[in-house]
Amino acid sequence: MTIMIRIGVIGAGIMGSLHAEAYQQNPNAELIAVCDLIREKAEKAAEKFEAGAFYTDYRKMIEKEELDAVAVATPDFAHTDPVITALEAGLDVIVEKPLATKREDADRIVKAVEKSGCNLMVNYGNRMRPQHRRVKQMIENDELGNPIHAYAKLMNSLSVPLEMLSWSSKSSPTWFLMSHMVDMIRWWFNAEAVMAYASKTEGVLNSKGVTTHDTMTAIVKFENGATATFETAWILPNSLPRNVDHRIELIGTKGFLKIDQFKEGLEVYTDGVTYPSSGTTDLNYKRVGWWFESVNYFIHCLENDIKPKPDENDGRAVTNILLAIIESAERDEPVKIT
Repeated sequence: MTIMIRIGVIGAGIMGSLHAEAYQQNPNAELIAVCDLIREKAEKAAEKFEAGAFYTDYRKMIEKEELDAVAVATPDFAHTDPVITALEAGLDVIVEKPLATKREDADRIVKAVEKSGCNLMVNYGNRMRPQHRRVKQMIENDELGNPIHAYAKLMNSLSVPLEMLSWSSKSSPTWFLMSHMVDMIRWWFNAEAVMAYASKTEGVLNSKGVTTHDTMTAIVKFENGATATFETAWILPNSLPRNVDHRIELIGTKGFLKIDQFKEGLEVYTDGVTYPSSGTTDLNYKRVGWWFESVNYFIHCLENDIKPKPDENDGRAVTNILLAIIESAERDEPVKIT
């Protein structure tokens, strides 16, 4: 017997709209309602993705609708209250990354999960990229030997903090981008981080009215002796063929690999050069790709009583690593990760 997961979406921006679309087309999910502080956005998303209702107050949505789960797709800094409210109402939660941007908020969420007995998944969707999953399998099968060092770079052009995000001053490339890479390398290494040393630059975004750092570079040491270098930035020129530059290298005791997600295998030459994203596409009358697979996996876990991953503890671990990186850059000295 098929179980239909009744779900509400909190936040109707870019990511919230993707969530709504994913649940609309998932045969085992029913999109019940969409919520956003801006009424027009909530109403438009509900109409487009065939939700039965829309709200401007997520508390009212959780109180009035018969839901099994919610997707929290609010800005980076605004996850905690809706997540905890949903958990206290007995609902399972999928929340966009990062779990939280403060240690105390991450701790509160973990305690709320434990008290509620509900499931929580942090949507670090990069785990679902086929190349990234293949690497995880290679590590588990000892094809590369023990991981020794990783290099992970994820950067955006200026259009992201200046045009795409209205709240970029309340976030940073570290929270918005580096969080993806920290989660993935921790997942690959299957080890906890113990030390971070980082350095940042700032000035370009500040001069344009966005009060956050421009770049962050971090070296992180893990408990198994492996190290990782992370690089992120929000100031690449808009003239790039794509607004995301994403590259990874991994050294193991038996081998070495590279992943280049900048071009994704597709180069288009017309009046200029573009590298269109091929991570998601239309197939058989629906959207498919690694991001949609991450959300579909959450629905699958709820249907089959499986605890989804990455969970609240994974999310808290990444938050704590990023907080240590930011603290290290501010103090200009290594910081232990606790």
